[in-house]
Amino acid sequence: MQNLWTFPKSTDNSLIFIKDNTIYISIKQGETLVNQLKSIKADRLPKDLTEIHFEDIEQVIFHKNKIEIHQKDAKKTLFIDDNDQINEVFYSLKEEILALKYTVTQSSVISHIKIHLLFAILVFARLMYYLFEIADIGQRAELSSLQEYYGVAYGNFVHGFASFGLTGVVIIGIVYILIALFFLNNSAEKRPYTKTLKRV
Repeated sequence: MQNLWTFPKSTDNSLIFIKDNTIYISIKQGETLVNQLKSIKADRLPKDLTEIHFEDIEQVIFHKNKIEIHQKDAKKTLFIDDNDQINEVFYSLKEEILALKYTVTQSSVISHIKIHLLFAILVFARLMYYLFEIADIGQRAELSSLQEYYGVAYGNFVHGFASFGLTGVVIIGIVYILIALFFLNNSAEKRPYTKTLKRV
């Protein structure tokens, strides 16, 4: 399995190297990073790398685009935007550090969609208020008055919508609820997993 990864454009971690029960990390860029790679490929370990020894690792948490390495008295977070590379790094650690137990969890549906759900409810309440308001206005005013006050296009819309009465409001409300439920369900099905390696 590959044990050397580079991220030349990253400002968080530009190099990750696993060897001899140790994770080596660099944040260097440009010529310095190139020289570090040359040294590693020549089997000479650069001196300016951050070291994390396997024996000091208590837990590794992989969620979305970051890997948190929890040590006894410190924590190092690796940010990797490439999905293939971040999986390679995590599963390499999984195979290398046998003392850590692997578990997978998924966030609950409610915790994942609660912000989207709240937003959908607020939009629904505002939409219903708006629809009832224009239905009431359209039923109480003449078409000519609506066109004069709102303009021809919007005046015609208010008058036309009001002609459907409560039925129009209910239909639009149901359509909105169905669309919202579709997107909420889609979001719930795609909620991310958290993969953990923990010392037991």
